[in-house]
Amino acid sequence: MNTYIIIGLVILFLVGSINLVIPTKQTRMLSDLRLKARKKGFQISSLTSKQKFVTKNIKFACYSLKNISNLKNEHYVLKGSSLTLYDPIKLKFDDNFEEIENKISNLPGSILEIIFNDSYISFLWNENLGIDELEKIEKQLKNFSI
Repeated sequence: MNTYIIIGLVILFLVGSINLVIPTKQTRMLSDLRLKARKKGFQISSLTSKQKFVTKNIKFACYSLKNISNLKNEHYVLKGSSLTLYDPIKLKFDDNFEEIENKISNLPGSILEIIFNDSYISFLWNENLGIDELEKIEKQLKNFSI
């Protein structure tokens, strides 16, 4: 009788261990999303990278794309329901500021923060929204010239 209990516990332990190794539906979806994003030219990093994001929530991912716009060193943060200028404040006195603000306001609402560097546009977003949302973001950013 004790041997059957021991054999049953061993089988339960093995089944439990195997279930931990099998990827979940969410993990497979994120893996597919990241693979497609890399094929499109995105670089993916975590919030522990050297980016200067204000949001420190680790459930969001940082995606970067080559900056082909003429915006350099701008940082926008989601305040309320829209992205607002975080840095540099001197941009508010630029002649093209209204045009930049209009372009920023047309970006999808899924972007929580966006940083324009000399070579990359990095943005923070929720990956769980899927590839369709990423394609909308990509389309907007690739047409972001002022």
